[in-house]
This record gives sequence, structure tokens and C-alpha cells, in this order.
Amino acid sequence: MTSRARQSLSLRPLLPPHVKSATPPSLTESSPRPPQATPFFRDPGHTIPTKWSLYRPLLRSTFSSDLLSTRREIRTRWRETQGLVSVPRVRSFIAEYHDLLTYLNSDDISHKEEIRLLEDKLKAKHDKLDLDLETAQEAKQLQEEERRARKSKMTGSFHRPTLFNPPLPRLKPQPTSIGSMIHNRLRARERRMERRRLYAGLLTDMKLEVGFWKSINPLESGDDWSKSKDPRSPGGWDGIIKNELKVMDDRFRNENTRAEMVFDEGLSERISRAKEKKGSWWKGVKEREKAQKGEGT
Repeated sequence: MTSRARQSLSLRPLLPPHVKSATPPSLTESSPRPPQATPFFRDPGHTIPTKWSLYRPLLRSTFSSDLLSTRREIRTRWRETQGLVSVPRVRSFIAEYHDLLTYLNSDDISHKEEIRLLEDKLKAKHDKLDLDLETAQEAKQLQEEERRARKSKMTGSFHRPTLFNPPLPRLKPQPTSIGSMIHNRLRARERRMERRRLYAGLLTDMKLEVGFWKSINPLESGDDWSKSKDPRSPGGWDGIIKNELKVMDDRFRNENTRAEMVFDEGLSERISRAKEKKGSWWKGVKEREKAQKGEGT
């Protein structure tokens, strides 16, 4: 606060509470902000003429089969540069394609020759890009096939039974199906728990509402209207939601049963043999390393 403002506040008279003081607007009110200007790349005065007077005429001028590579390059470049926000770069880009449009619409022989050379250059570029992409896709597909062709081997250890998987041996490489199964069952259990909490809360609310209507509508003839049959809900007013809760509880019990499963004898023997084979392999590796060290000394 400036010294002038402090002086004006100190000299202000003390008024009674019922008298409203007029505060100088210069001390409390700030000057209104000017309206925020629309950036040029969102201004219709820039986007609409650029689209209808430059981009679409370029596509129309390259519609013939002799300029397919030029048309593809135009679409690719405009898609890549649609996020430009620099005025000099946008101005340079638009000027470049204005020149290209002029050459495309020109009847000059030299301009047509330059367009033909440009088409040949872009065709060679696109052919190389397509070849590299095809090679990369083939290499990726070959790697995937080799990975799938490799037979998984037992490592001598095992996966303990949980809510999401039965007793399983550990394999190398680990099949993706096992990880996907555990992940999907975990997410399904989380969604089921949320849904059960919601349904249980709805059932409680319904019971409270029925109890409220019973309290204000006492039974005179002995007929309980809350137990009357409804074709939309054969099990009563809470039959549908109770059936849903029963289905979810059954799935929780199935998961608990899965977690209590034990390894059968055949699987246990296979895991033990794999563990012994792995131990003997490691023993042979250590002996070979020891023999090589002895020969070196």
C-alpha cells in the first residue's frame, strides 16, 4: 500500500455503525481485465480460409492417379503440423503450400516438370517407408511366433493356491494366459465387491421404507400387503435383489474353495522331478566352472 493510501485511510473519520462509509473505489476496486483474445490457431478467420482456400484445393489438384504420392504427403504433413502454435512457422508452412498450389494449377512446362520430379521423389520415399514398416511388422510377427513356439519348462517351484488361481507349477517362460487369468479374476472380484455393497445398501433402504409404510398403515384385516405377489418379482418385493446377492455370494464361496485346493500327487511328483533336474544341472555348471578355473591355473 502506498503512502498516499495510508494517509487517506488515517484521515478518514470514524462514523457510527448505522452510517455506511463510502470507500474510495480506487482502493478496493481493481480495473476490469480486458477480454482474452482468441489465439490465431482457433480463430475462424484463420482456420476457415486455410481449410477451404488452401487445403481442399490442394487435395482437389492432386486427385489424379499421377499425383498419389503428393496427395499422401499433403495429408500426412497437414496432420503432423495441425498442432503448430508458432506464428512464423505457420506462416512459413502456409506459404510453402501456397507455392505448391500455384505450381499444381500452373500450365507452365517448367512447373509441371518440377511437380513430376517431386512426385517421383515422394514415391521413392513412401516406397521405402512402406518397405521398412512391412519389414518391422514381419520381424515382430516372427518374434511373436518364436515366443509362442518355445515350450514352457517347469522350474521346480509352484504357485500357491489363492482366490484367483488353483495350485499351479511355475513355468519358464511363464504363459501370458496365467497372468491374464489372475488379473481378470482380481478385477472381477473388485467389481463384484463394489456391486454387493451397493445391493446390500439398497436392500437395507427397501426394508426401512417398507417398515415405514407399515408403521403409518397398520394392518387391520391381517393381510400383509408387503408379502403380496407381483408378476414383476415372483419372489416378493425384495426377490430380485436377493437373487443377485445370492449369485454374488456363491461366486465368493467358489473363490474361497479355489484358495483351499491342494496339489494332487501327480503334479507334486512332476514339480519334484523338475526341481531335482534343475539342481543337477546347476551342479554340473559349477563343476565345469571349477574345472575351467583349474585348467587356467
